[in-house]
Amino acid sequence: MSLKTKLIIGFCGLLAILLVVGMMSIRTSNDFSKSIERILRENYDSVVACYKMKGAVERLDRIAMTSLWKMPQDVHSRSEAVFLAFENGLEFQQKNVTVFGEQALTDLMTEQWKTYREEFVSFLKPLDSEVARLDFFRDRLLIRSDELRDTAQKIIDLNLNNMVAVDGQTRLRALETRRTLLFLVFSGFALGVVFIALIWPSIFRPIAGLTRSVQEIQQGNLDLVVNVHSQDEMGQLAEAFNEMALSLRKLRRKDHARLLRTQHSTQLALESLSDAVAICSPNGEIELANDAAQRLFGLKPEATVDASGNEKIKEIFSRATSDLRSSRSKDPDAIIQVFQDGEERFFMPEAIPILDNENRLAGVTLVLRDFTCMRQLDELKRGLISTVSHQLKTPLTSIRLAMHLLLSDKLGPLTPKQTEILATAREDSDRLYRIIENLLDISRMESGQSRMQLHPVDAEHLVLKPVDEMRTAFMDRGVTLAVDVPLGTPPVMADELRLLYVFENLLSNALKHTSAGGRVSVTAQSEEHVVRFIVEDTGSGIPEEYLPHIFEKFFRVPEQEHRSDTGLGLAIAREIVEAHGGHIDVASQVGKGARFSFTLQAVI
Repeated sequence: MSLKTKLIIGFCGLLAILLVVGMMSIRTSNDFSKSIERILRENYDSVVACYKMKGAVERLDRIAMTSLWKMPQDVHSRSEAVFLAFENGLEFQQKNVTVFGEQALTDLMTEQWKTYREEFVSFLKPLDSEVARLDFFRDRLLIRSDELRDTAQKIIDLNLNNMVAVDGQTRLRALETRRTLLFLVFSGFALGVVFIALIWPSIFRPIAGLTRSVQEIQQGNLDLVVNVHSQDEMGQLAEAFNEMALSLRKLRRKDHARLLRTQHSTQLALESLSDAVAICSPNGEIELANDAAQRLFGLKPEATVDASGNEKIKEIFSRATSDLRSSRSKDPDAIIQVFQDGEERFFMPEAIPILDNENRLAGVTLVLRDFTCMRQLDELKRGLISTVSHQLKTPLTSIRLAMHLLLSDKLGPLTPKQTEILATAREDSDRLYRIIENLLDISRMESGQSRMQLHPVDAEHLVLKPVDEMRTAFMDRGVTLAVDVPLGTPPVMADELRLLYVFENLLSNALKHTSAGGRVSVTAQSEEHVVRFIVEDTGSGIPEEYLPHIFEKFFRVPEQEHRSDTGLGLAIAREIVEAHGGHIDVASQVGKGARFSFTLQAVI
């Protein structure tokens, strides 16, 4: 007998039981649901109709009360509308009598309504005096009104009590249904146990044996061979399993040889690098490391990243494993300083996660780039710029002072041509002075001499201060300046004075390149752990080929050069933002404007 036949015999009985139980459950549930729905609907409709009639009587009472001293002009039309509403409800109630005793109460309400309506019509007729009208309302109309409301409430209570009684019947019916279903379930369970007991030896024992074999292979025992005891599907599965194990043994030998070759080649490649490189597992175990990594940082194979004792390496490794993206700090403090043979060397650490096809972490590559030569060149460049700027600043100050004195006519009158030439020279000297000041600012920030005074600053205040200072310039130019800082935007860690320069530079650039009638917007967006500030305009935009260079020193877009531009504003803005631990970027399309954004650390 094949496995298919055994399974069919074993499960047909269970399917039959399930079918019977399901059909009976559906039938019982349908009957139960329909009866309950009909009864509850009839009672509910009566309750709603009575509440509407009570409401109509109350509205008539209010009409009567407002007519005690002064008869409104529309009292008859309003009364007739309420009469019609009550009689519609009464007509519905007369057709919806379903509970014992409800007919008598409905007939009583009909008689009471006739009396009340007659009394109400009489009340609306002219009476002898206001006192007589008040007595009529109190002694006759209110009494009839109370009788009507009491009768309506009795009908409501009668229907509600019936709904409660139906609930009790429902529970009894549900209990009977539950007992029937439990009986069928237990019967099916017992029959299923019998079937399982009969087919267990022929099906489950071979499966259990095959499971044990799979567990052995899972533990690495690829030499296992499964015994074949039958020619049914289980026997065929056992033969296929043995063939699979044989293929796995061949693949393991081949992969092992390939892995050895790859590991050897990787080690040779790592040794050829001048930088320190180590490859780690996701949990921080070092698998491969070149000589520089072992010698300078203690990153030895079979050790762990934590065992290296370097906090900066541990930090970037932890960040790379949690964020699943390359982790490299641009903070100068992140550079690792080591001494080798009495020589000072600098390394910039970077952790690069290795992801598989499903973007799961497979490992991390630690790269410590030798930054010594670049640092020395950078220090030389900063020193040269600082020295040259300082040396130029003193004579330039004297030149500017001399031109200001000449233009002030304190040393004698000038011809118009002389005035024009001196004004141009003064403008160029002022521009040169700004360039020198900007160069000195950049030099101080790059050298770390200009420290950021960070403290929590309200995001809205940070935006509004530069906007308010430049709003007049935008109005004069005819450019709309919009601000959007959503409520709940968290404060940021910032040096307010430095960030004021960033906003003013971005707003000034946007104003220069946006024509009258255009729009510049400043917005803030709360993101994970940071707040993003955006300055967006509808100006001429920046060609795509210039976007990678827009933050470089002295760079100006050729087609958009302004005489007053120094090409240092955005470079300084980038230095300030990065000194805050943030990032600044730009996106633009020609003719559609530019979008500058930068992030600052949020205070949470």
